[in-house]
Amino acid sequence: MGQGIGGEYAGTQLAFIPAQHTDWKTWRELHPETLVISPGLYGRDPYEGYYRSASQGVIGRPGGGIDRDGDLHPKEYVVGVRLNGAAKAYPFSVLSREPVVNDQVGDIPVAVLFDRDTASGNVYARQLADGTVLTLEAGSAARTVVDVETQSEWDTLTGQAVSGELEGTQLELVPVTYAFWFGWIDYHPDSELYDGS
Repeated sequence: MGQGIGGEYAGTQLAFIPAQHTDWKTWRELHPETLVISPGLYGRDPYEGYYRSASQGVIGRPGGGIDRDGDLHPKEYVVGVRLNGAAKAYPFSVLSREPVVNDQVGDIPVAVLFDRDTASGNVYARQLADGTVLTLEAGSAARTVVDVETQSEWDTLTGQAVSGELEGTQLELVPVTYAFWFGWIDYHPDSELYDGS
């Protein structure tokens, strides 16, 4: 939650900053100067079994948390968005079928853009400085979308228009949380869940 829970800063809210979830190859394409502190720490993923199990949390509690009538497997990955007091989760399984989502979280119009091959997901505010709210659709090339309003083409990982009337315009990246469903819903019990409908 990014909030102080005791001491001098109890109740103080830290500012969330945008982060990106993608694979190493894609990250290196975008940021070739990146340094890695300790690659291949284990040589294998020590959490592989944990990802598949229904156990939840650090101690692997079987179940627990908020009862949401089995709406999602507890280990379903979600992109969680929290804006102006509203919270909404977008499951990776739904985004894999619907990689461009024009939606609204609270009163903020957002676009959730997902790349199935790399499990890369970004969320952008889709309202421009002049008040125009864009509607985005899948583009003809990988990692691109096109807005209905001007037919400008946008890069899904950078949020920048790469051609068309809006070329050079930058969409604002929205801070998100990548989490297992059980972790998100435990901290955001009133969260909406995007189900693709």
